[in-house]
Amino acid sequence: MIPTTHHGSWKGDNRLWFEGPAPERADGRFDVGANTIRYAWSFRGDPQKGTLDLFGPASSARAEWKDSWHAANGMTLHGVVTDGVLLLYGTYGAGDGPDWGWRIELDARDPEFFTMRMFNVEPSGKIAPAVDLRASRA
Repeated sequence: MIPTTHHGSWKGDNRLWFEGPAPERADGRFDVGANTIRYAWSFRGDPQKGTLDLFGPASSARAEWKDSWHAANGMTLHGVVTDGVLLLYGTYGAGDGPDWGWRIELDARDPEFFTMRMFNVEPSGKIAPAVDLRASRA
């Protein structure tokens, strides 16, 4: 599902929006294959890692996602490839209130970069950035 032009190792700047308007920054890495993406980053010096396993055709993609900080128990997301960007979406429970949404975008349009963006989606529909990891060849 990920184009062969983007298979391999990548590294770059990971930005995490956690507290306040300014993101926290750390080094990030990707190992990208056709249907699996492994990535690593850190939060205040504490190493983190994640995996996205991709299934299905571009018109009805599914991903199994695990991230040591964001989704330790895993999450299933569904989506589609649109204009070179894989858009994935899932929901998660947030206490006693309604479920929140989680969106992941994998962008392979630029042959010199691979980008992963993550967003929290409030029940009201408001979208807030969570992660932006833009990487170039390692």
